[in-house]
Amino acid sequence: MTAPADIKIVAIGASAGGIQALQNLFSALPPTLGAAIVVIVHLDPGHASELASIIQLRTVMPVTQVNGRVPLESGHVYVIPPRSQASYQR
Repeated sequence: MTAPADIKIVAIGASAGGIQALQNLFSALPPTLGAAIVVIVHLDPGHASELASIIQLRTVMPVTQVNGRVPLESGHVYVIPPRSQASYQR
């Protein structure tokens, strides 16, 4: 992940039991938060994750499941899939 030096980044971590809390959070967050939001959830690596789709139902911000390096943008949500390691670079 890469981001301009002036971008704010919010990282949210949860276990699989935190999906409802994430839904509630994204329902309440304003889309004009002014930060890139990175979501990391401990999920079973043997199953495909639908977390990006679940979050997208609760926000108008674009939600992307990260596969490889992506540039971070303010006002976007990035979901780290199971069995992945996120690396961040400004």
